[in-house]
Amino acid sequence: MLSSSPKPVQCVLVAGLSCVLAACGETPAPPAAAALPASAPEVLATREALPARDEAQTPVGLDGGAVRDYLVSQYGDLAQLQGDWPGTPVADGLGHAPASREVCAREAIGSADAPAELVAVCGVPDGAGHVTTALTDFFQLRLVDGAVVADARQHMDSFGSIGDVADVEVRRFGPRLYGFVVEDGFTGQGITVGNAAIVLPDGGGFHQAASLRTSLDNLGALEGCAERDDCAPDAGYDLAFELTVDTRDATAAVWPLRVHERGEACGRRIDRTHPVPFDRAARAWIVPPALQRDSGCD
Repeated sequence: MLSSSPKPVQCVLVAGLSCVLAACGETPAPPAAAALPASAPEVLATREALPARDEAQTPVGLDGGAVRDYLVSQYGDLAQLQGDWPGTPVADGLGHAPASREVCAREAIGSADAPAELVAVCGVPDGAGHVTTALTDFFQLRLVDGAVVADARQHMDSFGSIGDVADVEVRRFGPRLYGFVVEDGFTGQGITVGNAAIVLPDGGGFHQAASLRTSLDNLGALEGCAERDDCAPDAGYDLAFELTVDTRDATAAVWPLRVHERGEACGRRIDRTHPVPFDRAARAWIVPPALQRDSGCD
């Protein structure tokens, strides 16, 4: 992202493109353990669902110049595909905070007859402090009559610290579903927590469909007690969490997740895998408490 200082992952996985899911009612705010409606299609669908893409098929995106033209319509003449630019958005719905912004994720997700892309723009607010969150704008773009338009767009300001996030990437979460994974984190009192948030398209916008840990350690806190020689026995922990998408069920509209937790925690060697199913009724993944805890000693 824009900041060069390393930061752990705090929030989100980000999320993807139009898909046909079962229809649900109202969109509840995704809790730590999220879920997606289990019946009618079109739950997270945008205006037109993308065709399911064969694994061997190369996704087709949009012309870079056309994408830049769209960004200029949202952020002004200084917007660009590479590098950062200053200022405030010129389009409604993207906030009014002055910031240094850049394209932090861009991925082709369409086909030859329906080119499309997911694009994320990350912004570090001017004068950002330690507790300042980043500005993140998510777009699902396609070509209509020779011009790039947004099937979905969303401004969010709940990820990151010091005005920045650690990483944003596009991943595939179903045969027709793409989304963003947003990684960030924070350190407090010697405890470092890394997090990933998954952001999925939802109608004309996006919503957070999961939040889960990517790392957890108290190595900073142990430095102090080690200097004083008064650390509690087996008090340390240093854990990593690896997220994978379980694609084995080719018929699923949204694939479940698997998280491999490994490391040392409070005198024990940890090596276990957590299944994370998708709840269609809640339109989110059901994240177990073990993947949202703030301490390694569970």
